[in-house]
Amino acid sequence: MILVGVGLEVLATVAGTIGKQLLRYSKLIESTDKAACSCAFLAIGLILNVLGGPVLEVAAYGQAPQTLLAPLSGLDVLWNILLVPHTLGERPSATQMNGCFMLVVGTALTVVGGPHTELQYTSAVVRDRLVTTSALIYIVVELFLIGLGAFYVRRRPAGDQRRGLVLGCVAGGIGGNLFCMKAAASLISAYWDKGLLGLLDVWTAGPMPIIVAFTAGLIGLSSACLLTMAMREFEATMMVATYEGAFVISGCASGVAVLGELDSLPPSRVLLYTIGVFVVIGGVLAAQQCETSRAPTSTSTTGATTTSLTSSPATTVAAAHPTASRKLNPPPPVASARGMGGRTSSPKQLSTPLLKTMATEP
Repeated sequence: MILVGVGLEVLATVAGTIGKQLLRYSKLIESTDKAACSCAFLAIGLILNVLGGPVLEVAAYGQAPQTLLAPLSGLDVLWNILLVPHTLGERPSATQMNGCFMLVVGTALTVVGGPHTELQYTSAVVRDRLVTTSALIYIVVELFLIGLGAFYVRRRPAGDQRRGLVLGCVAGGIGGNLFCMKAAASLISAYWDKGLLGLLDVWTAGPMPIIVAFTAGLIGLSSACLLTMAMREFEATMMVATYEGAFVISGCASGVAVLGELDSLPPSRVLLYTIGVFVVIGGVLAAQQCETSRAPTSTSTTGATTTSLTSSPATTVAAAHPTASRKLNPPPPVASARGMGGRTSSPKQLSTPLLKTMATEP
């Protein structure tokens, strides 16, 4: 069943990538002749991000541990880097391609080192996991960081790169808190065989399952709204990498601190899993980097002369009109040769061919 969960999570990343790119594309065509399609693409992108991907994730997290599935969210960056040249016209750099390779390697390490068995969740297990000291400390720290990030975003102008970085981190940090969704999905999966009556019994036995499910929906909706704002304001290449990096960190941290899914693993596998998580994060950060583009050049339509847009006006005019170059930069006057014999040499008496040419030019 764990393999089923992994497969569903991979499908969720594909759906999420398509949804994020549609959000970005809807903004790009908003002021063009395709503006009528902008709302349609925006609606489809929202559906994929709010319903399509999360529904697949709920099904996946009901079959496999959170710490195993959270690093797979980094595959969203891989799909985005591979598709964005063909969909949005953004060209990934060599550093971003290396980041994709790191994502694949890091994901493989987390799959090997992570937990391979799924804990049987009940209402009592969920209650015990959510009220531990480590879980409460994690929740308090997470709320403080999210509030600090939201305060910073409100103080920065729209389009500011630092605002985009913090906004993506806040959206991913909120979305990565999957422990509520994991608990709710596991409860549904555990009591699914008992039919509708069994599901009603577990969900009406106490307030904890309802609170968990409501919190999971609130987390998903908040993250989707912030991500929609970020994707319409910044480039997909940068924002997807930022969001997924924060998502992976938050997802792995909450799985360890709140659900304690690594408590039963030997130290060697915990170390391998930790290395894999850091490799995934490094790949996400590398996928965020863009190479500085060189100054564009323009080619003359009248000949084979190529001029740079950063050239000086005199150089540009000289390249296009050779006659004008002699007026802008006239040749130096012919120096007198009084140093030898006290006689002045006329242009006709000069023996140097270059000086003869300069003297005879109009």
